[in-house]
Amino acid sequence: MKYLVFLAFIICSTASSADLDCKQLSKIADENGTMFGTKYFFTLQGQKGFRSYFHNAPSSQCKNSKLFLIPDDTVVAYQQFNYEGISWLYVMYIDKQGRDTSGWMKDQDFKLSSQLSMND
Repeated sequence: MKYLVFLAFIICSTASSADLDCKQLSKIADENGTMFGTKYFFTLQGQKGFRSYFHNAPSSQCKNSKLFLIPDDTVVAYQQFNYEGISWLYVMYIDKQGRDTSGWMKDQDFKLSSQLSMND
């Protein structure tokens, strides 16, 4: 696992464009993250005015400053990946109009709110 994190760091450090770095890191995370499926739901924590931003890859450098959630928004988490000493979740948020947004967000901003039961 340490090798993968080191490899991701080297790739991100040597590539010439930030967009390329995020694409490469996203691919590494997709291939090596811990998969959850669709059984975990998380709710964003924080005080009024707090924003947690979506990222195109699990890195602070890949922040999408136009997409964020606010406290009490709920997401489904599909995958977890550790990078830069941060635990990241790949999540999907569905707004009131049924539109979905997916991306990487910091695990520390969320609390587990529910889990689908696997019992029939």
